Amino acid sequence: MGIIIKQSIKGSIWSYLGVVIGFVTTTYLYSEYLTPEIVGLFGLLLSYAILSAQFFSLGINGVTNRLFPYFRNKETGHNGYLFLAFSVISIGFLLFLITYFLFSPKLIESNIEKSKLFADYIYLLIPLTFFTLLYNVLDIYNKLLYNAVLGTFLQDVFQRVLIFIAVVAYALQLINTQTLIFLFVFATSAKGIYIFIYLFKKGELNLRPRLSFITKDLRKEIISVSIYSILTGASGSIVFSLDKIIVNQYLGLSSAGIYTMAFFFGSLVIIPSRPLLRISGTLISDAWKRNDRNYIHDIYSRSSLNQFIIALFLFGGIWINIDNIQVILGPDYEGVKWVIFFIGLANVVVMLAGANGQVIGFSEYYKVSLYFLLILIVLVVAAMYIFIPLWGITGAAIAIATVIFMNNLMRYLFILFKFKMQPFSLKFVIVPVAFLVAWGASSLINKQQLVVDIFTRSTLFTIVFGAVILFTKVSEDVNNVIESVLFKFKRR
Repeated sequence: MGIIIKQSIKGSIWSYLGVVIGFVTTTYLYSEYLTPEIVGLFGLLLSYAILSAQFFSLGINGVTNRLFPYFRNKETGHNGYLFLAFSVISIGFLLFLITYFLFSPKLIESNIEKSKLFADYIYLLIPLTFFTLLYNVLDIYNKLLYNAVLGTFLQDVFQRVLIFIAVVAYALQLINTQTLIFLFVFATSAKGIYIFIYLFKKGELNLRPRLSFITKDLRKEIISVSIYSILTGASGSIVFSLDKIIVNQYLGLSSAGIYTMAFFFGSLVIIPSRPLLRISGTLISDAWKRNDRNYIHDIYSRSSLNQFIIALFLFGGIWINIDNIQVILGPDYEGVKWVIFFIGLANVVVMLAGANGQVIGFSEYYKVSLYFLLILIVLVVAAMYIFIPLWGITGAAIAIATVIFMNNLMRYLFILFKFKMQPFSLKFVIVPVAFLVAWGASSLINKQQLVVDIFTRSTLFTIVFGAVILFTKVSEDVNNVIESVLFKFKRR
């Protein structure tokens, strides 16, 4: 577990630095200087690019996750794996271009009234999808070289710093709206260029083919995995991209912008899971290769408990300050309160589920992930078209939370019955108790001036929640990390 904790801590540092940058950019700059339509355009472009990159990667990301351990050999350039991966995404991007030129006129027509800004800049999906494809394949490859931290830095810090600079320049009237949009696309594409250069300098960008290494059985396995991975490679990304697209189609770009703003706050809950699952997925993949089920169960249990603690802590920190958040965002973003609640709650469920997706996805039953995802997509689309007419963007968030819970329940039951593994124990009861006690204590504070109120409530919640978790010794990992930090602080 040492490498998981070490890289999770490093990744979390970058993640939370990114949170600070993203919070300032989104909460103050977006709400003050950008219209909801521009915010909606940013969210919509990313959603379409993420979906396109997922489908047109042709499953190579799933192949990398599952089969790269069989190719791993630095002396032989990992047996030509990158040549194979680049060949696949090149074909995928060509198919994307064909699809784009066939269907973009219809997409423009359907958005010309409610979302004219998106219709005007839809062509930016071409470079954005290309660099998303490039980044995704190289990030997973680099992660499987046991470097899960760089991808977190690029996604959470590097990209957000570039966006921050662009928005500041726009706020100072140094650039116009068109240049801002171009710079946003550049900022979200630049991480693909960065990781390409990084791997080249490290000598890990070996594009020499070694087709003789791919035996008939291995080729059959690659094709099988890729077919099932076209959809299953990023189920969370698919769901959290579909919601913005459906909100835009149903309510327009302005509502999509308000939903995107609320989504940012709700998604703060899940940020710590990214570095943890990056490295734990690699270790679970290797463990399935040697059939070490005890090790897999240990990762599954610890990831679930540790993530649940962090999720409820962050969710509580957001919810006790929800009225302050509404004040900061201003009148243009009224109605975000319950969107933030339900998106945050959905992410608490995802965190509580731990590494369930990796346990299934890297096992011999990886194909089952496809059925879970197909059910998930059908339920999300159906639920959103039911709940959005009833409750608008709040209905979209309720739909997401409901379906995320159902999907993770199905995964939990599958792992329980198929592998006889389940992560929960009595320790999990203490975590919501800590949350309720800390929330109750912070709710007793009378309303104060904005900054003072945020600081006072957050400090009290942190002290009470942390005290309960530490003194009950719910998680050995959490206690060890905090004790290590305190020890280093005392030494200095």
